[in-house]
Amino acid sequence: MLHPFKLLKFVVILGFMKSLNKCNKLLFGSIWHPVHEIVSYSGLLRTMVARDLKVRYRGSVLGFGWSMLSPILMMLVFTVVFNVLTSTDIPDYPLFLLAGLIPWTFTQNALVSAMRSITGNPNLINKVYFPRELLPLSAVLSSFIHFVIAFSLFVLALFVFRGNVSATIWFVPLIMCLHLMFVTGLAMVMAAVNVFLRDLEQVVDIGMLAWFFLTPIFYALSVVPNTRFLGLDIHRWVFTLNPMATLISDYRYTMLYGWLPIRHTAITVLISVFALVLGWWMLRRFAHRFAELV
Repeated sequence: MLHPFKLLKFVVILGFMKSLNKCNKLLFGSIWHPVHEIVSYSGLLRTMVARDLKVRYRGSVLGFGWSMLSPILMMLVFTVVFNVLTSTDIPDYPLFLLAGLIPWTFTQNALVSAMRSITGNPNLINKVYFPRELLPLSAVLSSFIHFVIAFSLFVLALFVFRGNVSATIWFVPLIMCLHLMFVTGLAMVMAAVNVFLRDLEQVVDIGMLAWFFLTPIFYALSVVPNTRFLGLDIHRWVFTLNPMATLISDYRYTMLYGWLPIRHTAITVLISVFALVLGWWMLRRFAHRFAELV
């Protein structure tokens, strides 16, 4: 016969183990179930990405060539403006520009296309069940493929014009993964909000232009004033509130100057994780209303 104290101890331990098992199922089940569902629909995701790639350049002569030609043409415009009509002391200014324009082009194209990915596919939403995350995710991945192609050619250009690159270039794949995480999360948030608030498309057009000029793409970080406005350090808040400023600085530092990523990258990691979790939650939470609104 068990001693009453041992029996009570056994009951407490058993109850604790059952509670722990329920918590594990609730926590990890809620995390892994959406991931498992996305993996099970990976074939559909590949089809969507291939469709987006074909539609983007349908009837185009150059096709994927625009992945690199578009930032090159923008680079030529800014080079003429800032290196010919005015003066700049930034060395290798064309390479400096491309290191900022190529990541920015990916961000802009991915967000704009992902924002309209749900509202632009009403027939698909109404007739077929699939995880709604696939729509903005496919838009982001198709833009990311163009980004990888353009960036690979940029790395090749570095070898051609410089002869060698720094070992810090091995940080670039990690920066690209962080960049992809941030854009994916923000794209999911924008896609979900756009279903309920169609005015978002007009706001984003203006917001992307403002974001472009607030990001050190065609100018050096040193021109951002290290002064206070309304009690805030402008230089510091540029990085705290603008992950693209950090990401583009990391691309330049690791590829052009041989420096390590800046310390503000840790803040960008936190923002990216938060954006991804929020975007995923919003799509899961409101997916049941998409069919009646699109």
